Amino acid sequence: MTAKQNTGGMPLGYVEPASARTHGRGLVDLLVFLGAVALFSLSGFALEFFGIPYNSSGGSIITKIHPATYLFGCALGLAVIANPNPVGYLFDLMTRCLGSVFLLAGSVLLWIFISRYKGDQPASFLIDSIMVAAIICMLFADMAEHTRLNIARAIHVLMVFNCCLSIFEGLSGWRLFPFVLGDTEQEWEYRATALLGHPLIGALTTGVYTIVLMTVRDVRGLANRWRLPIILLCMVAMPFIGSRVSFTIVYATAAVVVALHFVRFLHGSPVSLRRLTAVLLLLPLSVLTVLALYQTGIFDNFINRFVDDGGSARTRFDLFKLFRDLSLPNLLTGYRMANLDTQVRLGGLYEGIENSWAGHAARYGIVITIVLWCGVAAWFTDMLRSAGRGALLPLAYIFLILSTTVGISGKTNMMSLPALILLALIGMPLRRLHIAGTQPRITNDVVSRIGRAPLTESRGSASSR
Repeated sequence: MTAKQNTGGMPLGYVEPASARTHGRGLVDLLVFLGAVALFSLSGFALEFFGIPYNSSGGSIITKIHPATYLFGCALGLAVIANPNPVGYLFDLMTRCLGSVFLLAGSVLLWIFISRYKGDQPASFLIDSIMVAAIICMLFADMAEHTRLNIARAIHVLMVFNCCLSIFEGLSGWRLFPFVLGDTEQEWEYRATALLGHPLIGALTTGVYTIVLMTVRDVRGLANRWRLPIILLCMVAMPFIGSRVSFTIVYATAAVVVALHFVRFLHGSPVSLRRLTAVLLLLPLSVLTVLALYQTGIFDNFINRFVDDGGSARTRFDLFKLFRDLSLPNLLTGYRMANLDTQVRLGGLYEGIENSWAGHAARYGIVITIVLWCGVAAWFTDMLRSAGRGALLPLAYIFLILSTTVGISGKTNMMSLPALILLALIGMPLRRLHIAGTQPRITNDVVSRIGRAPLTESRGSASSR
């Protein structure tokens, strides 16, 4: 692979290591691929359906960890042990993934803090919610291009299937896996769960995937002719998945992108005849389909959530009452679980603490929480280094969603799923970039290309898809 091929969004001038050009890491890459497939296809609801008490009470602690986490952990351990110089490789990997290392260190410190001072609160949620995201980033630091391509293709297939399944579940009322919370099936819920499980997780993942397709020029594993149909499919699926914040952000992003493309068109930018034909055909059909579904009342439940959300939006503001009269001990070390439950009920927070950052501060205090937040910020930096400026909008979207949901203050995979999408679809190995002469780095995001003449797509990029 030469630098001129610019495969999968890699900037011109990037020199891929010789080992990555010739072959992958064998079993390590296979484990990462299987872990990615498991994470996108086995939700907590699916594991419960298959008899594994992943979310419900009871069972061994072994069953409380997602199978994908085991695969990713084994892959990282094998990558280090199988290296001819495991100690040197481990330190080199840690040096190149400092953000992920900081996140792991912050998670370990929080685990120790919970075990020592918060015996009434679980700590195992840190593994699936936070730590595995750092492990994924480290695994992708040396991943060969063809392995990323295989994972990217699998993600495309699974995301398309998940959107189709979400639409079918929304239209039919049937679910592939029961929607069970607190050992009780939520039969009244209209929101689809599909492959990704809880609607908030499904909406976050679908939103990240859609924003990447809308704003990043070179997406690994996807031909341009499929981009617009998949974007429209994801946007149609969003109301059936049901998250209002995700829906609003994704549709607002789509409106801005369309407006920017229209501005470029007015500035004389050429338009592909094939793309124009696809837009003229698919857009009216999509509008007519949505209008027909609207007339049948399919979207009534979703629209009613904007009209009357049962106090869900107010809860996100009222939760800050927990910190209004906070005593110094509670500020430093957080509430005890019994006291926190009491404060939540007294504050009328019927939906719980719908904010990851507030949840951390209320449970564990501001001191150790700041350490964890610094680790999360450092991990975001690693993601930007790997995925480039094209990851700015998706990462901002992730931050907003985590700020309006339980997110990483509970046991979810709302960091690991987006991490796989970004690293597989637009990520690069975390190695030094060699820029030929004074040639500027080619950006891969839509914002940086406004007003610029479009680049000719290389044959290497097309052939890789």
